[in-house]
Parts: sequence; C-alpha cells; structure tokens
Amino acid sequence: MARAGQLKGRIDLLKKKMADQGKSLAPERQRQLRKRLKRLQRSRRVAVVAENRARKKAPEAAEPAPAGPAPAAS
Repeated sequence: MARAGQLKGRIDLLKKKMADQGKSLAPERQRQLRKRLKRLQRSRRVAVVAENRARKKAPEAAEPAPAGPAPAAS
C-alpha cells in the first residue's frame, strides 16, 4: 500500500495538471481526472489512518530487551 506522503505528491501533481489544462480538456477527460483525484484523496485518508494506527501500536510491540548481561556462548 502506498504511503500518505507518496499519495499527497500524486494528488498535488494531479491538481496542478487540472489547474493548468483545466477547461481546454474534453469533458470526458475532466471527469476522469476528477474521479482519479477523488480516489487518490480517499486512499490518502485511509493511509493516514492506517499509519497512525500502526504508529500507536508500534511502541507496545517494540519494547526494548532487558539490559542484563548477555548469556555466555560456549
């Protein structure tokens, strides 16, 4: 799954493309780009939530090992 930062970059590029070309595009192409933009934005929202959930769980799962002496290897 793509990370939120990667999706944000794609969203920004698509918004710029739509702003530059705008009304000169055919109506079908405008609709396609709008749909793609909405899909990317929805994916980004999902990715942000998933990353936050993973970040919240990570400290519990990655507890440091006890700082005792290492076992002797024979």
